[in-house]
Formats: sequence, C-alpha cells, structure tokens
Amino acid sequence: MKKSLVPWLLILAVAAAVRLPALTAGLPYSSYVDENYVLHQVVHLVSDRTWEPTEYFYPPLTLYLIAAAATVYSPVYASGHGHPLQEDFSPFPPQYYDILEPSELIVVGRLVTLAFSLGIVVLTGVLARRLAGRPAGLAAAWLAALVPALVIRGAVVNVNPYVVFFALATFLFAEGAREGDRPRRDAILAGVMVGLATACKYPAGLLCLPVALAVLLSSASWGEKLRRLVLAGAASAAATVAANPPLVLRSGDVLKYMGMQSSFYENIEMGSYWEQAVHRAEWDLPLNHPEVGIVFLILAAAGLILAFRDRRWARALWGWLLFGIATGAVLASYDFRAFRNLLAFVPLACVLIGLLYSTLRQRISRPLWLDLAAAALPVVLFTPALNQYIRHQLALVDSREQAIHWLAGHVGPRDKVLVAEEVAFLPSRVASLGSRTDVQSWGRAKRRIYSRRYHYLVLGMPTNPRGGLKIGKTATDEILEDYSLVAGFGSDITHSHGANFRGNQQQVYVLKRKPRPDRVREPAAPPRRGAARRSAAP
Repeated sequence: MKKSLVPWLLILAVAAAVRLPALTAGLPYSSYVDENYVLHQVVHLVSDRTWEPTEYFYPPLTLYLIAAAATVYSPVYASGHGHPLQEDFSPFPPQYYDILEPSELIVVGRLVTLAFSLGIVVLTGVLARRLAGRPAGLAAAWLAALVPALVIRGAVVNVNPYVVFFALATFLFAEGAREGDRPRRDAILAGVMVGLATACKYPAGLLCLPVALAVLLSSASWGEKLRRLVLAGAASAAATVAANPPLVLRSGDVLKYMGMQSSFYENIEMGSYWEQAVHRAEWDLPLNHPEVGIVFLILAAAGLILAFRDRRWARALWGWLLFGIATGAVLASYDFRAFRNLLAFVPLACVLIGLLYSTLRQRISRPLWLDLAAAALPVVLFTPALNQYIRHQLALVDSREQAIHWLAGHVGPRDKVLVAEEVAFLPSRVASLGSRTDVQSWGRAKRRIYSRRYHYLVLGMPTNPRGGLKIGKTATDEILEDYSLVAGFGSDITHSHGANFRGNQQQVYVLKRKPRPDRVREPAAPPRRGAARRSAAP
C-alpha cells in the first residue's frame, strides 16, 4: 500500500465510524421521517418489477439505486431465510406509514446512503487537492468526515447525500472541462453528473449553470467552447432521461406533483437556516447542536475571500457562487427552510477552509504546528455534537419494541393480548408474542375491551384530526375500572392517521386485567313457619 493513501484511508475509517451507529438505530422501525417514503416505493418497484413509482414528489433515481441494491441482496437474504427478500415485503400501499418489513430493507437503504456519504468525503478531498494540492485535500476531507451536517444524514435513507455526491462530481468535472487535459470528455462527464443529480432532486438542475460558466471562462476558442457546451448539454439531457424516465413518459404527472410540492412548501412557515447552522440542527434530526457552527462559517468566509483574490481559484469559485445565487433565489420564495436544502454547500465550505489552510501553510517556514491545529480543529469543533448524536443512535429503541420486550417477559402462554392497530406495530413483532394476540382498530377494540376477554391491552393515545384524545376521558375511566396500567413507554402522542410518521417515542401503554372482585353473598332469609311445617310433613 502506498504511504500516500494511508491518511485518506484513516479519514475514511473515521468518517465511517461516526456514521455507522445510525445503521441499526431504531430497528426494526425507521428512525427518520423520510426513510419509509423512499422504501415503500422501493417495495413497490421490486415487487411489481416496474420502473414507475406511484408518486413523483421526488425523481426516482434514489429509488432505483436502493431497489437495485435490494435485488442484489435478495439471494443473500434467501440463503439465511429460505426464501427471497421480496416474499417478506410488507403490503403496498401500506395501511400505516410505519409498517415496513423486513427491517433488512431499511439497513440496505442505509448502506447505500452510507456509500454515497463516504463518497462525498472523498470527492471533497479530491476537489480541494485539484485546486490547491494534497494538504488542502486532506484538510477538506477531514472536515467533511466530521462536520455534523454531513454525518447526521450520512446513514439514513434520504435523497440529499445522493444530490451532494453528484453535485461535487459536477464541480470536479467542470474544472476539467475548463482547463483539463481532456476537456471534451470532462464536459460530457460534468453533464452526466448534472443529469444524475437532477434525477435525485429537481432543483439540482441548477448545476448546469456552473458547468456552462466553467466552459465559458476557459481559454479555448469560441468554437471549442460551443462544442463543449453542446456536449455537456446533450450528456445532461440523456442522463436525466435515462435516470428519470417519468420525466418524459409521465411528464403530466411529474409536473402535477412538482406543483403540489411547491404549493406545500409555499404554505408552510417553518425553520431558519441561520438558526439551524449555528444553534440547533434541523428539527427532524436528533442533534441538539449546530449543523456546522459559527467558527466553521467564519473560516469558510475567510477562505472564500482569499480564494477570490487568487487567480488560480477565482474562476472555479465564480461557478460555485452562481450556483449559490440561483439556489438562494429559488429557496427565497419558500417559508419552509430546512438545512438539507443547503447541504451541497457544506463540502464546498470544507474546500474553502482547505484552501485557507494551504495558503497559510505555504507562508510559514515550519508548518508542523499549523498541521496539528488543522488536524485538531474538527475534533475540537464537532466532538460535543458527534458524541451526543452517536450516543443517541446507539441507545435508540422504539417504544413499540420496548413494549414487545416487556410483553414477552410477562405474558403467559394462555393470556390473550389486544393490540391497538393505530399504534402501528409491525405484524412480525406482534406475531412473536404468539397466536393469542389480537390486533384491532380502536373502533372495534373498545367493544371487546369491555367484555373483559383480554388479559392485556396495548394502547396508544391517538389523536383525532381535530386534536384531543380519541379514546376520551370517559372511555379511559371505564377501561381503568377493569384494567390497571402496568407499563408505559415513549412520550409522544400517537397519530391516528395512517400516513403520519409516528417516530420512535410515541406513547405505548400496557394494561393488565384486574381480578374480578368476589361478590359478597347476602345471608339467606329464614323460611316461613308454614313452609317449614309443610317441608317436615310425611
């Protein structure tokens, strides 16, 4: 092994280590709100052997990649279970959003995301090395390995790491299209990356702007520039269609869903990019620390100013800036502000800090202390956030799974158990309790509860569409006349609507039937005298 590869492999090992705890977090249930949205569609694609998803809120390339991985994994699953993975898929469409089986499909999806997340670390380092040399590349990759914004999305099923990976590849090949040894080839590859990014998330189509600008800023003749632009545009169009066939074959449906998605974001006011960047990460992720932090932003801004003053880097940065302005213009029209919309700029900020480090390193005679400071910087900045995130992921157990474990240790072989359907237990987990377990919706369950036929009840506290407890206080009081609360898990209100994500901490209650009170027998009345005489007569 070449010694030059050792630092890169160490960086990748650390990047994998801080992301791996998310692979099993919450299993057998999902731990992130968007995971099941992607994976239910994967179930549909693999089961029906089709390229058509049933919804087009997002382009389908992410679905195709995970579906391909699931298909490849299916023989491995079959060797351990005796049948293919597809035979254990939960029904589609699902009655409840949380019900997705088998849990191995979640792990497959997370592993594919992890591969792209590690690819982001590599591409960040390669881009910085191309611009400013090996020290800048190592510094940028080291930052990308540990910056929380990339770590917390690095091993959960979501489209954003895919987009960021293809975006970085676009910027890298755009550099080659501008001044590389084979600019036409790189123009084609840059166009392909734009198409693949667009096939993951529609706004990523804006990546065509830095590619075009890179070609226009090259020193080639106008005729050569035109050829490169045509090659890049044709490659982008071909890749987009190949990776997103519905865009052409179902264009009406795609436009309808794009309009619905845009309307949704226009009508929701939520989040602050600045607050998420420097105070608390995006609300749907388990991190009570900033996405990047104020020090990271200050260093990136210093790197940006320095880079614009250097002719070697300025032309590359004009493309990044154009992409940033265009993205900002699109996002400005929406009051829904989730930091994931800015995720592609995080590795670019890592590159800028790498450029800053490289410049300072060249200006001092003995850079050892600076090297040590650059190595320690991400550790000092991000260890508190990563420690909290990793501990959370390692300790995360779904409240439904806690209830199952409790029941497995307390329910006898003859005990009958009623489980409320609205809590959305996985059927395989309910089946593990035995055949005397009954799953019923609340409308049917309440009639059976009052009959006292069950030894245990497993209920949530579901809400109706207008708010308030669906069970109601009166019904709760009546239930507690016959049943006593013996265990409780979670803290969040259960959603009664099947399309809602319940999270891993919804309230789950276990109640046990009280012994039937013995009836006090009244003393028998003494017999009347006449009756006594008649009974005594012969």
